[in-house]
Amino acid sequence: MSKYAILAWQPLIRPPLPNAEPPHIPPTPLKALSCRNAITSLSALVVSDEPVKSARLVFTDLASGQGAIPHVAIRARLIGTVPTPETGEVCDPLYDIENFSIDRSTAFHISVDVPKAIPAGVYRGSVALVVEDIEVAYNEIELEVANVDLPDVHNWEFFLSVWMNPASVARWHGVEIWSEEHFKLLKPYIEDLAGHGQKTVVAPICYRPWGAQTRDPYPNLITWKKRGNSYKFDFSAFDRYIRLHEDCGIDRAIHCYTVIQAGTYNNQSTIEYIDEETGKKELIVTEIGDDEYVRAWSAFFAAFKEHLIDRNWLHKVYIAFDERPDEVMDKVLDILGKYAPDFRIALAACSRSETFTHLDDLSLAIPFGEHGIAEMAPAQRQAMGVAEMLDPDNVCTITKACPEKTITTFYVCCGPAHPNTFLFSPLVESRMLPYLAAQGGYDGFLRWSYNDWTDDPYKHPEWGDWPTGDVFFVYPGNNGPVSSLRWEQLREGIQDYELALIAASNIKSEEDIVDYEQAIALACRNINGNAKAVGDIEIARRLLIPIAEKAG
Repeated sequence: MSKYAILAWQPLIRPPLPNAEPPHIPPTPLKALSCRNAITSLSALVVSDEPVKSARLVFTDLASGQGAIPHVAIRARLIGTVPTPETGEVCDPLYDIENFSIDRSTAFHISVDVPKAIPAGVYRGSVALVVEDIEVAYNEIELEVANVDLPDVHNWEFFLSVWMNPASVARWHGVEIWSEEHFKLLKPYIEDLAGHGQKTVVAPICYRPWGAQTRDPYPNLITWKKRGNSYKFDFSAFDRYIRLHEDCGIDRAIHCYTVIQAGTYNNQSTIEYIDEETGKKELIVTEIGDDEYVRAWSAFFAAFKEHLIDRNWLHKVYIAFDERPDEVMDKVLDILGKYAPDFRIALAACSRSETFTHLDDLSLAIPFGEHGIAEMAPAQRQAMGVAEMLDPDNVCTITKACPEKTITTFYVCCGPAHPNTFLFSPLVESRMLPYLAAQGGYDGFLRWSYNDWTDDPYKHPEWGDWPTGDVFFVYPGNNGPVSSLRWEQLREGIQDYELALIAASNIKSEEDIVDYEQAIALACRNINGNAKAVGDIEIARRLLIPIAEKAG
C-alpha cells in the first residue's frame, strides 16, 4: 500500500472503525448506479501509513459526453462512531466537516444529488486527498445514471411516518417548548424529515400521549383551559406547528395523538388544563367514558372540528393511537363515533382485530418469513403487492382510479431482531424495509422514534430496555440533525420502492414479469442482514431499471 490511498467501500456494509488497520482492498474506482432526480451513495476509506493532523477531500465535476453533475452536488460526510452495549463501537453518525485527521483509516459517506434533466450515461470524475495543500492520493468516481426519472420527494407514493419529538430538541438546546427559538430550531429537523419522504405531521394533542416512555415526554400542542365545568382551547401552537411542516413540504396527513395515553393498558386518561380561576396547571385522571372524560373530549372535538374547517385541515386530520388493546379501542371508537364522526382514525397495532375495518390508517407490526414474505397482511391494504402489480386487469393504483381505502403500512420497533434499524443492525436491513413493503402490498413504513435522544446520544445512546438505536435515527447538531448511515439507507430504499412502482406500471412481457418478481424476491430474501448478500440490492435495481426505462 502506498503512503496514502482513497479506497472504495461497499456503502451497504459498515466500514472499519476509525484508526483500525484497514483491510486489504484492491484499488478500484468508487462506483454507483442511480436514477435521475435521486440521491445515491458511495463509501470510501481514506488510509495513511502515518498519522495526519489535517486533510481534506476535493471532488471534481462528474462528466459524461453530453452532460455533467457539478461537484457541489457531491457531499462527503465523515462516518463517526458511538458505543453500544450490544456490540461495542458502531459506525453510524455522519459529520459535515471540511478538515479531518487520519490515524490509519477514516471512512466517508459520499452522496451525489443526481439532477433531473441530464442524459443517461456514465459520469466520471475524481476525488483527491489533499494534505498541506498537496494532492497525495486520488481515485476515480464512476456514476452510472439510468434513463429513469424518479418523482420529486414530495410526490413519492411511499407513505413514511416517523415520529419526531419536539421536546427533545428543546431540551438539547435549552430553550422553552413552543417558544420562538424552539420553532426556529425545529425547522431543519422537519426539513430533514421532508427530504426523506415524510408524509405525516405527528401532533400531540393531549398530556404526555406516550407517558414516560421516552426521556422527554411529548409536549401538548394545544393549551387546555377550564373554568368550572367548561373547557376551551388555545390552538395557536398547533397552527404554527402544522404550517411549519407544510412550509417544509409535509402536508399529506396530520396524526393527532391522542385521546388515550399509551404506556398503560387500562381505561385511564389524564387531562392537563389551566384552571382559569387560579391560573395553575392541574391534572385530572378520568376513565374512558366517564362524565368528565366525555365532557372534556366532546368539548374538544366540537372546538377542534370548527377550527380545522376554518383552516381547511379537517380532511387530513387523523385521531391516532399507538398499540391500544382491543377493549380500550372499542370504547374509544364508540365515543369518537358519537362525538367526532368526521375525524379519520389511525392505529399502529401489534395484533389483528375486527377494529381494523373502522380505520383509515393502519400500521401493523408483522413478522416476515425467511424470504421476506409478510406473514399477515390486511385486506384493506391499498398498495398493490407483487401479484397485484402484475395483474393487467388491476391497474387502479397506476391510474389512480382506486376507491378510497385504508392506508396500510408496517412498522418495526423494539422487535423483531431482523429486519430492523438498531444501531447494531446490519445496514442492508434499513435498505430492505421499503422492498418488504412493496412485496407485502403495503403503502409504506412507520418508525416510532426519529429523535428521542438520551442525555448524551453520542456517549450513551442506550435508553431503558430498548435495543440501542431504537429511540432515534438522527443525532442532535448545532444547526439541525446529524444524520446516520441507517437513516440514509432507508431513504435510498424508499427511492428503490419508487423505482419498483415505475417498473410495475411498465411491464410489457412475460420476461418483464419474471425479472420484476426476481428483483423483489432477491431484495427481500434473507431478512437477517448478517446472512444477506448485499449484492442482492444491486442486482434487484439492475433488473428493475430496464423495465422502468420503458416509461420513457
